[in-house]
Amino acid sequence: MKRSLILALGSNLGNREELINRAYELIETSIGTIKIKSSLYENEAVGFQSENLFINSCIEVETILAPLEILKCTQSIEKDLGRQEKSTNTGYESRKIDIDIILLDAVVHSSKTLTVPHKLFKNRLFVLIPLLEIAKHRIDPITQLTITQLVELNSPK
Repeated sequence: MKRSLILALGSNLGNREELINRAYELIETSIGTIKIKSSLYENEAVGFQSENLFINSCIEVETILAPLEILKCTQSIEKDLGRQEKSTNTGYESRKIDIDIILLDAVVHSSKTLTVPHKLFKNRLFVLIPLLEIAKHRIDPITQLTITQLVELNSPK
């Protein structure tokens, strides 16, 4: 059964745009067909200090894979593109590529290694703004809010 998968991609080290585009190619090879891509958005790092700006994007992918199979593929792509293991346990740090599973249809999945929908996406404008471009009517199965509504809740007043 084909399902609609939303992935968020980010990069703030190396040739960021090239890394994102290469990730798109590898996603099409291993996960499924990309149906739509957001524009690339440049953002400050969130949750840590970095001299390097991030480029962020969201894509919708048609896939037949299960959540844990998708996770295995995204982690393999990250490794292939030079993502290093975290050097500290203190939180976020700069990276060549980061691929997060945001939504998979209306699936709610929780395991030791993966939570879908992504537990932080609904509070992150660097995910919500690109997502607004490609899926503004998509509904978060946890809150039952659309992406448009989530953006409104998180936008500065």
